[in-house]
Amino acid sequence: MDLTGKKILFIGDSSSLDNSIINQIRLLGGIVTTCNDIHIENAEASITDLLECDGPFNGLVYGVVHSDFKPLQFIKPALVDSIMHDNYGIFIEIMRVLKKKHGLKDGASVVAMSSISSIRAMKAKMAFCSAKAALDAAIRCLAVELGDKGIRLNSVQKGGVDADLDKGHIQDIVSINDNATEKKQILGLTKAEEVANVVAFLLSDAATTITGTSIIIDGGYTL
Repeated sequence: MDLTGKKILFIGDSSSLDNSIINQIRLLGGIVTTCNDIHIENAEASITDLLECDGPFNGLVYGVVHSDFKPLQFIKPALVDSIMHDNYGIFIEIMRVLKKKHGLKDGASVVAMSSISSIRAMKAKMAFCSAKAALDAAIRCLAVELGDKGIRLNSVQKGGVDADLDKGHIQDIVSINDNATEKKQILGLTKAEEVANVVAFLLSDAATTITGTSIIIDGGYTL
């Protein structure tokens, strides 16, 4: 894989996994511009400012993963709105602005961070599961819509990743589910570097005809 000279826009939340992905892109020669404080209300202005500074990008990584752990009786509309905004809504707005502003070069690659929760149910994670399922559906539709420009869109459906264990809600899920994730991932927790490798592969010219798909990396959880 080689990302030499490719300009990649990274939208994330400064997590350990985000940092692993960014480091891998840079290690392969990519030029990363990060944006960690973006909302639907300021997306157009933020993206416009980035494009004025950096010009159009060869790739986009949407690394936001906002999960929660609440049974149905505790799910309020505000929580659903927040999770849908972060995991799905802002991605759609960013893509809209990038298309409007010609912010992605022909042949660019877009990679969105999804989850196996998109295709596997888990107790007390309904809002998150729904949001990532919506994201994966959008990836397929946009792959068709932007295909005439050679722009590729894919998502990465990750399972349990070692870097995620520093998040408080993940610790709650692990405890309540009696370490179910580690038990079901027959090859163990995925290392952050492995997820970074998958993202880098999708961004690279080694994957020029992979589009509209979701790549599972889950240690065997979904088998």
